[in-house]
Amino acid sequence: MEGDLMDKIKTVEDFKKFLNNNRDKLLDLAVNIKDLPPDDEWIQDDEWDKVYKNEVITNGKV
Repeated sequence: MEGDLMDKIKTVEDFKKFLNNNRDKLLDLAVNIKDLPPDDEWIQDDEWDKVYKNEVITNGKV
């Protein structure tokens, strides 16, 4: 995948481009949430909910 992501990804649009450009690589590395136990720490973390809500408020969509 591309190096120095923090230097390149500044906006949600940049992130969408990154996802589009690296879709196959990401899918190879992805873990299906159904394969994680219900008490997994990552599932319990609500940080992504905050990011999602902020993006909807800021841009009206994700």
